[in-house]
Amino acid sequence: MAALVVFAALVFWVGVFAIFFTSQDTTLPEFLFGRYEPLPHDLNQWSAGSIDDESGLLREQRFVLPRGRGDGPFLLRQVRYRDRASGKIVRASPEERVRRKRISVRPQ
Repeated sequence: MAALVVFAALVFWVGVFAIFFTSQDTTLPEFLFGRYEPLPHDLNQWSAGSIDDESGLLREQRFVLPRGRGDGPFLLRQVRYRDRASGKIVRASPEERVRRKRISVRPQ
């Protein structure tokens, strides 16, 4: 009998917290650790950067989401280098994982 009362109380409080977090438009992990920063506006688009000092090549980079991860904790940075005269890609750097920052969702 006591186990049934404890179970009912547990279900009640889980329901209360579920309603609270739903009304705040957040989840428990987002409330505790923060929400991920918004995705970059130029996601999946190559952006012309600067000229590499050593080689004189044009450096381009883009950020992409890892395959199968809709809104994961990190992005992939891809960098490639182009010849300025011909426009051909000369080389590419290995992909780098870039962690996304967390933004607090708690009321200030």
